[in-house]
Amino acid sequence: MHEATRTLSYDGVFVYQRGDQLESMRLIHRYADDVESERLISLSGPAREVIRNGTTVTCLSADDSGAAPDKNPPRDIIGIGFSAPVEKLRGSYVFAVEGQDRVAGRNAMVVTVTPRAPDRYGYRLWLDDETKLLLKSAILNGDGKSLEQVQFTQIEVNGDIGAERLLPGLKGASFSWRTDDDGDIDDPRDEAPAAPEWQAAWLPPGFEFKESSLQQMEDKRGPVNHLVYSDGLAMVSVFVEAVDDEKRALRGQSSRGAVNAFSRLDDMHQITVVGEVPLLTVKRIATSVAKTND
Repeated sequence: MHEATRTLSYDGVFVYQRGDQLESMRLIHRYADDVESERLISLSGPAREVIRNGTTVTCLSADDSGAAPDKNPPRDIIGIGFSAPVEKLRGSYVFAVEGQDRVAGRNAMVVTVTPRAPDRYGYRLWLDDETKLLLKSAILNGDGKSLEQVQFTQIEVNGDIGAERLLPGLKGASFSWRTDDDGDIDDPRDEAPAAPEWQAAWLPPGFEFKESSLQQMEDKRGPVNHLVYSDGLAMVSVFVEAVDDEKRALRGQSSRGAVNAFSRLDDMHQITVVGEVPLLTVKRIATSVAKTND
């Protein structure tokens, strides 16, 4: 599935549901000369596009609001972003074939991914029988209720998708940046990332530190420490920033679909944890974040 999503060329329309929010988008994906390119077009709400050519990402908006997006490496646009082999994930999840179904007029195999502990979510995946392309995905809570869904309603696979389909169709504000990698599955032999200034002392079993960066956000006075942790399937981000007025610091929790966030104040630093894991997991991680010893 991971290889099919990355190396096939396809053009389709999908719906994305997060809680009570429903969006429609078109995704054009082209793989040629070992280069992966994508164009994501919003079909509902504000007119926006995201274009990725190899490791270069450009966001375009029909308005000139000037609000630059967070420059993080993009996750897979559709469905699940595996960053570790299934064999490595078996310690945290149980994989099983549930049966057959049809999505966008194509026969699909349904695969369930069930967490071994309640500290993370489960998944249900619909894989195209012919190509193994991911046609639909759902993130499930502990009761099996869908929190988020992505589903193609129509799709053309392995058609003649020329480079002209990847050209932007909007004129307005645009922001570009380069990512650090091309989305391949992590090689366990890769050099370990450098230890950051802040760390989470507690993580669910299987989660590992992936990367850290110091970001200058548009609406912040100072830099923000950004840490990324993942178990190879779920991802959690930790943001740490100094504050000069504790009354303005964020505190408490919020949830939207499968994404939960929790913020607290520690020694005039605001610590915020955001991730597609249960709220209790997010809270426990946030409570454990502390500055490393020099």
